[in-house]
Amino acid sequence: MKKILFGVHDTEECRQAIHTINRLFGDQKESIELTLLHVIPETIIYAESGIVDYEMIEDRENHESQRILQSFFNSFKDLGFTCQTLLKTGNPIDMVLEIASEYELLIIGASESSLLHRIFNSHQNSFVNASPISVLVAK
Repeated sequence: MKKILFGVHDTEECRQAIHTINRLFGDQKESIELTLLHVIPETIIYAESGIVDYEMIEDRENHESQRILQSFFNSFKDLGFTCQTLLKTGNPIDMVLEIASEYELLIIGASESSLLHRIFNSHQNSFVNASPISVLVAK
């Protein structure tokens, strides 16, 4: 059984990767163990007033992350894939690379098309360069 880790986030580029995965592995659904991983980045909050409801912020982030994972899970289920979901909190690069060696392939969606996002917020190159396993950057 092939073990594949798909790092999901709520972007159109990442959603397009669903179709790429189906195209590449759709005829092998029974022999694939697909894990959908979403990482909640640690958030640093600077509160000028000193009054911040951290629990409310964490709950909101957790709820949104569960929604993202469920959406991807449903998309794969509709295509006939069996998959599991995994939610972690921390630095996305560190969290993905921490568990990557348990899999044979890491799939990530291409960086968002916005130039500013690609310059300042893309993790794509970090994954490719640091991964202990092969990385597929899907468009």
